[in-house]
Amino acid sequence: MDEPDARLEEELRRGAQYLAQRLTPTAGAIPRLPGIGIHGVSLPLNGIAGGDLLTYVDFRARYDLDARIARALAAGQERLAWVLQKLKHVGGILVADVAGHDFTDAARAAMLHQAFHTGALYEMDLTGQITLRLFEQINTRFCKSTTLRSLAADPDEASYITLIYGEISSTGRFSFLSAGHPPPLVFSREFDRFVEVSQDRLVSYPPIGLQPAAHHVDARRYERPLGYKKRYTVNNLNLMGQGDVLLLYTDGLIEPDSAYTQAHLEQAVSRAKDGSAQAICEAIISDRQAATPQTDDLTLVVIKYR
Repeated sequence: MDEPDARLEEELRRGAQYLAQRLTPTAGAIPRLPGIGIHGVSLPLNGIAGGDLLTYVDFRARYDLDARIARALAAGQERLAWVLQKLKHVGGILVADVAGHDFTDAARAAMLHQAFHTGALYEMDLTGQITLRLFEQINTRFCKSTTLRSLAADPDEASYITLIYGEISSTGRFSFLSAGHPPPLVFSREFDRFVEVSQDRLVSYPPIGLQPAAHHVDARRYERPLGYKKRYTVNNLNLMGQGDVLLLYTDGLIEPDSAYTQAHLEQAVSRAKDGSAQAICEAIISDRQAATPQTDDLTLVVIKYR
């Protein structure tokens, strides 16, 4: 009996790998903005597919902004046309970390990917931009979803996902929402170190799927063992100096008990600071892999103000 059981287990494992590979979304087109370099990488722990998600919104490539602007003007919606015009100089970046790094977690990441981009399309049609409402709706859905709960390795964890979504403009302004995610790091080329960012610019909320919003009309219909969350708000950071670098990442890069610390990361950025966003990203990953074995899915995005 052992041999057939072993063959069946191997077939199931291969089937799970196949589905995970097909379900894992690609990062998509990196936004191209004047004066801004962007590069990212996502490395699943198992080498196939895991719970991290990295996806971009290149507004100029994904949407016909000129057609949308013309339609808005024809309808007398000057403010909507103005909002759409601004998106020609903005790029969106979403980094998320599903609790766990198994194939089922890759499926949950794929669900988040589809929910985000479907919601973004609705947002663009309604208001000409991605607003906080999209993430309120995603959080509500993930709080309620029994499908996501059944996919989790530990059903009690439900759809526990940390997430950061931000939009970088060609002026170096980064506006973002954080849901339980590691805060962005800003490296100053002038001072050759990470700069301290005041906590009022790093406001974060509970991970996606843990707490329904107190203001939601259906809030009383949702289980609330951990209480309710407040409305999301937007944080703003600015890359002021030429060569400044902004890092977005999951906790697989800097783990609490890892030998690879923020000080090591700072040194890696310092050594590579004169390179492109891609060169800096590759240097950090190389330094991280040389320092200590990877024990979690790892995602990193480097944004450089040229």
